[in-house]
Amino acid sequence: MGEQQKQPEYVLITSMNFPRGGAGATYLNLFCLGLKNSGAKIRVLLLKGHAFGDFPYNGPRKNITREGIPFTYLGFTQRPRNIFLKICDELVSLVRLMAFLFTLKGKSKSVRLLIYNSDVFYNIPIHLMSRLFKVRLIKFVAEYIDKSEFGRSLIGFISRSSYYLNYKYLNKLSDKLIVFSYYLKDVYSQLGYNESNIIVQPNLTDFDFWKTDLTESRYTLGYSGAPYLKDGLLDLFRAISLLKIDTNMEISLLIIGDAVFGESLIPSLKDECARLGILDHVVFTGLVESSQVKKFLSECSILTITRPSTVQTKAGFPTKLGEYFATGKPVLATDFGDMKRYFRDGWDITMAECGNTGSIAEKLRWMLNNPDKLTEIADRGYKRALELLEYRNSVRRIANQLG
Repeated sequence: MGEQQKQPEYVLITSMNFPRGGAGATYLNLFCLGLKNSGAKIRVLLLKGHAFGDFPYNGPRKNITREGIPFTYLGFTQRPRNIFLKICDELVSLVRLMAFLFTLKGKSKSVRLLIYNSDVFYNIPIHLMSRLFKVRLIKFVAEYIDKSEFGRSLIGFISRSSYYLNYKYLNKLSDKLIVFSYYLKDVYSQLGYNESNIIVQPNLTDFDFWKTDLTESRYTLGYSGAPYLKDGLLDLFRAISLLKIDTNMEISLLIIGDAVFGESLIPSLKDECARLGILDHVVFTGLVESSQVKKFLSECSILTITRPSTVQTKAGFPTKLGEYFATGKPVLATDFGDMKRYFRDGWDITMAECGNTGSIAEKLRWMLNNPDKLTEIADRGYKRALELLEYRNSVRRIANQLG
């Protein structure tokens, strides 16, 4: 019998937080844990310092997670706000990245690069060196960022151009793509990328962590995540306002989260709630860590995600949806992206029309008037999401396709 082929080492290079600090960090931590549990060796190189509200990173530049995954900050350990320090941080990170890439020489069979980053400043040398040393490169494509998200200044133009260079051209040079939606799979197929090298996995969830004891609820509705109005919160606010006017229902909404980096989103949200006359019905927690998010979700009767139908919502798949289902709570969602591909309204989820305030209000009304039916829907939703999003089996399946 021939000698069994040695499993390659995976090196994840990312500009996200790791192992904690937002949705991107959660996904990558679970992906790394899934690889480790399947017997693979994995380590993480961080292109940028930690940035998660007022929760600083106080550890060393080289560290290891509780689960045994090594990670290293190539630049500063904390992401600076000062523009001069930002430039210094990126230059230091690039030098250390290049030093690492030169160590790949002669390791084409023993190393796989996993890239979760859309910055061409780093991605161009990564692609060049991986080609030079014939190291297999796998890129994550988690989302599409619309041009409206970039500023209209010169810096905004440069950022937008860099993003599209990565999205439309550099990503196509990868050996494999891991995408979060069938929309993205279709985009890259139309761009001429080999469809057989595209792996679709909507997201990953640790169901053991998010499962909660179903205690008495303090809030009618719950929302978790960065609370941007563009993500459908305005539609949810308007639906609550409609129900407040049309019925005598006492509805309370708990919003868990805030902007991960930069100015708080909450003041403008409170202004919108005041304008709609529902400020007394909405509670904001601010930015909190995962353990607190879990506690707050357990205090809500219904968990909501009411995103509009845009290119961005078609391209991505929200981390929070798996976390919602994992709590065992009933979920109200709009029919954005791949939702109808995976879930069925009235069976394992309650689904309203995107951008339709009346539809959202009507679905909410139905849920509040039929609590006995929600238990069965929530149970089926949990089982469907477990099959689709549970990280151990999902990452094992992906690893088998990476080669």
